[in-house]
Amino acid sequence: MAFYLIAPEEIQTVLSEKRAVLIDVREREEYLEEHYGNARNCPYENIDAWMNYFPRNRALVLYCDYGSTSLLAARRLGKAGYEAYTVVGGFDAIKRRIGG
Repeated sequence: MAFYLIAPEEIQTVLSEKRAVLIDVREREEYLEEHYGNARNCPYENIDAWMNYFPRNRALVLYCDYGSTSLLAARRLGKAGYEAYTVVGGFDAIKRRIGG
């Protein structure tokens, strides 16, 4: 599969059209402090542990603080056969554009 870049405004569309899972790849402490919607917390440093938990026929939408870590995760997941989306600008952009 591949990975795709999406704008914060596209999150809900991708989640509903693709029946995607929303994943926050930030540290657990950051996630507990504040996160977007019903995102699941799967920290990037544990990607080997959680990556195979999700079925490959399910799209994944990822975000981090500013978009760089989720880009790394999406690239890796795409190479592993997942349809992965990363939010450009991360949670910072989500908060600025559509609210946290």
